[in-house]
Amino acid sequence: MTCVVALEHSGVVYLGSDSFLGDAFIRDQISRPKFFQKGDRFVVAFAGGLRGAQIVEHGLKFRKMKKNEDEEAFLVTEVSKKIQAAFSKAGANIKDEGSVDTHDADFLIALNGKIFIIQDDYSVIRSRHGFASIGAGQDFALGALASLEKYVTDPRMKIELALKAAADLSPQVCGPFHIVEV
Repeated sequence: MTCVVALEHSGVVYLGSDSFLGDAFIRDQISRPKFFQKGDRFVVAFAGGLRGAQIVEHGLKFRKMKKNEDEEAFLVTEVSKKIQAAFSKAGANIKDEGSVDTHDADFLIALNGKIFIIQDDYSVIRSRHGFASIGAGQDFALGALASLEKYVTDPRMKIELALKAAADLSPQVCGPFHIVEV
């Protein structure tokens, strides 16, 4: 139900989102980007249910990273842990068959020039490819980024082309597109 794309380039993350809002039966456009800043060089993007994103944006504060702290460790021990606790308190968790907490949103994190994804089970992953995508258009965007890797050098143009490919091929992705450098 959306497409968020991110690309690491020379110590900077280029992050873009579409504006689709709806489901399989209705199409609208959200009035803002699907990402927000949570600190210096720390941006959270979202796909899926909006409630989780609103809880993270408006209800959570994270401590600053310690000097020389590993980004993944910070995301696991501080960010993901606080998100899970906040979702549990707000009733935004879903219990899977094994009674494990999950949620209906995906988060793409740009932190200190690196891209991470917090999955629906609160695990934190980082791809070796230097790019990532979440949402209904993610497969199209990832394919576009992989094929553009050797032919387009401008990272902003890669993000635009990946979002355009997703919008052309997925009924749940549409412009306008929003792009930020983190």
